[in-house]
Amino acid sequence: MSHPPDLIHHGLEQARLALWAVINMTNAQLRPLTLRRSLKQKAMGRLKQIEVIVRRLLTLMALALQLAPVRPRTCLTPATPTPLPEGTQIVTFPAPYRFALSGRIQPPVDPEASGLFPGSVRASGPVPAAPFLARVSALYKVLEAPELYAKRLARSLARQRKRGDPKPVALPMASAYRLRPELGVIATALPGLLNAALETWDNSS
Repeated sequence: MSHPPDLIHHGLEQARLALWAVINMTNAQLRPLTLRRSLKQKAMGRLKQIEVIVRRLLTLMALALQLAPVRPRTCLTPATPTPLPEGTQIVTFPAPYRFALSGRIQPPVDPEASGLFPGSVRASGPVPAAPFLARVSALYKVLEAPELYAKRLARSLARQRKRGDPKPVALPMASAYRLRPELGVIATALPGLLNAALETWDNSS
């Protein structure tokens, strides 16, 4: 783990193990319709931690990539839509959850923060599992092909830098001590590595 590539590879492996722990904890592989509210809150807190770590690992990967010049897009004439038979109804489906690939370094997440005001009544009962399962699925896909998502993020970072956007800053992850030791070490090391990799952000040369 002395070199960033080793740390990235090890970090992604630990993130996969952590995601599988969340899947097993919630039986997400069985696609339940509902989850106990307390279980979902606990699982969502852990999932958000993993998402932050994966975004930071992808950012570190993206900053090390050498991108080829982008080919100019050719103008295509839009095809004429085929008329639908009379009486046909168009059915729309909700867009699936997408793993956010942002050049902005995500702030640390406290999974125990409830966001409730003192004295408020905590809701009870099962809650729909679909939004949680969509996030698990999105993160799973990213961990299956991290190189692809790192390349997309590298292009996004390049556009931000060209626009003169402020340099991203990675803050320490205050809740890293709640993670498994192997993943906690990765989470603790990432802010320093990212900030070091971003030192040349404002250098136009």
